[in-house]
Amino acid sequence: METTSETVPALREMVNSVTNRLQNQNSRQSYRSALEKFLAWYSAAGHAALDAAIVREYLLYLENSGKARGTIATTLSVLRQLFKDLRRLGTINEKTYRDLLEIRFRRPRGQRLRTWLTLAEVQELLQGLLRDRIHDVRDRAILALLAGCGLRRFELCGLRLEQMQEAQGRLVIANIRGKGDRQRTVAVPTWAGKCLEEWLAASAELRPGAFIFFSIRRNGTPGSASITPQAVRDIVARHSRELLGKQVLPHDLRRTYAQLAYKAGADLRQVQLSLGHSSIRTTEIYLGLDQDFASAPGDLLEISL
Repeated sequence: METTSETVPALREMVNSVTNRLQNQNSRQSYRSALEKFLAWYSAAGHAALDAAIVREYLLYLENSGKARGTIATTLSVLRQLFKDLRRLGTINEKTYRDLLEIRFRRPRGQRLRTWLTLAEVQELLQGLLRDRIHDVRDRAILALLAGCGLRRFELCGLRLEQMQEAQGRLVIANIRGKGDRQRTVAVPTWAGKCLEEWLAASAELRPGAFIFFSIRRNGTPGSASITPQAVRDIVARHSRELLGKQVLPHDLRRTYAQLAYKAGADLRQVQLSLGHSSIRTTEIYLGLDQDFASAPGDLLEISL
């Protein structure tokens, strides 16, 4: 069935259908934004049909507008989900859907400058915040969970008190909802747990709701019920510049967690599970390890001849 520009209102309803199924708020906002921008372009251009050729034209438009390749790849992924729902409802036929699947626009690998911290730098970052000011107690707990548990910043922002649980005799963060709405439970190392407990004790009378981390005004009073991902980014960047002399971002601490844990002897599969990666290849990229010929895996095979 041909889809004309007259069906834009119906497509907007489909946008709601696609996005409302996503339980993760960050994913929901990203998907909705990408779909709304596409529909605005599609409607303004007055296209006669919605098909793979239109999608290719839109991707070219984004590229010519200077959009990052990662953004364009995300847009294609979102549009595939929209077309999947349209096919399910019979709005488009199977061929139109298959034509869309043949469009390839891969994310570039290795183009972003990645940063890993040493163990000494992580310790310097945390020890530099050994102050009693309420903002610093909170920020130290944030840095400790990012570097000690490998959380994404939006995951940290959504943490609630009831997620702090005990399993196998230790503190864990349960039911973390990450990308793709996948859930996982992550163990909290003792040192990170200490930072967290100090924050929970210091903020007990201030906390405006069930979220563990919230904004604090300059006068020390609570702000919004939960801290925002942008605020977490600013906190990490500011303290790293002041204490380490370089800017570090939340995702750098996530990668640092993976690399330091693996180098210290953590099982690769356990690192993958704690990060919430669906692919072991993604975890390997996070590790950023160079091949070490001085100690080859084959040397561990004790064979006598």
